[in-house]
Amino acid sequence: MSVKGTGLLPLTASNIQQTLFILRSANMTLTTDQAFTKVFPGTKYVVYNVVGVRVTGAFGTACLGGVYDAASKGGNALVAATQTWASMTGANTCTEASLAAIANTTVETATPFLSLTTGNTGALTADIFISGVCVD
Repeated sequence: MSVKGTGLLPLTASNIQQTLFILRSANMTLTTDQAFTKVFPGTKYVVYNVVGVRVTGAFGTACLGGVYDAASKGGNALVAATQTWASMTGANTCTEASLAAIANTTVETATPFLSLTTGNTGALTADIFISGVCVD
């Protein structure tokens, strides 16, 4: 069935880059696990991008940590533990995380976790978005 009046087929939820998981108001001072919320309809995915957007507060010092596909810094690191979130210094700032080599070469099924190695020294919250492709 084509999109009305265009002759084009509608996009499906698979095989297009889209937001896969969101972590709203992540507490960037915590070093405990913070689970992402799934926002795509599939079960299998490949990660292509992770972006953190400052919500409140400001960067202090350190604020390092990664994104993992298991709790307690377990499983595969999608973003390395050495990732700095330092560019979230004030209003309208963000950080594009460097993906670990395994992130865009491995089909994942688990809910990811943000797990900081070193928390920010002052109050800082961020929305973190994981995008990629649903491969179901």
